[in-house]
Amino acid sequence: MVLLDTNILSELVRKRPDPKVEGRFLRAPDEMLFTSAICIEEIRYGCAIIPDGSVRWRRIQAKVLRRVKTVVFDHRAALTAGDLRGDWKKLGMPVGYEDGLIAATAKAYGLSLVTRNVRHFDHVNGLKVENWFE
Repeated sequence: MVLLDTNILSELVRKRPDPKVEGRFLRAPDEMLFTSAICIEEIRYGCAIIPDGSVRWRRIQAKVLRRVKTVVFDHRAALTAGDLRGDWKKLGMPVGYEDGLIAATAKAYGLSLVTRNVRHFDHVNGLKVENWFE
């Protein structure tokens, strides 16, 4: 089971999505596809600030989100995020806040994180990361 990062969700609604990413998405059974509520917020924000954002939001809903289950950021994910952020602070590792919450959600629920930005997550112990662009 995989958690699709924001950049994967966005890629899937481009005019010409990467064929590797689109192929993996289309072949995956719906019950294997998840995303984080944090990713939904990032996508919705992006749609809110661009011209014709409502059109893009409808495309994302129709093509992608109808197949993907959203994992909420709950108590379990919050505890994982706090532990991870504490470890990163002690090690002097700067991590973007949203990326930390997304990583914590995937880790808390035992999901592989699918992202183009592998390097943003490669330091998260116990988190499996996949790059569908490769």
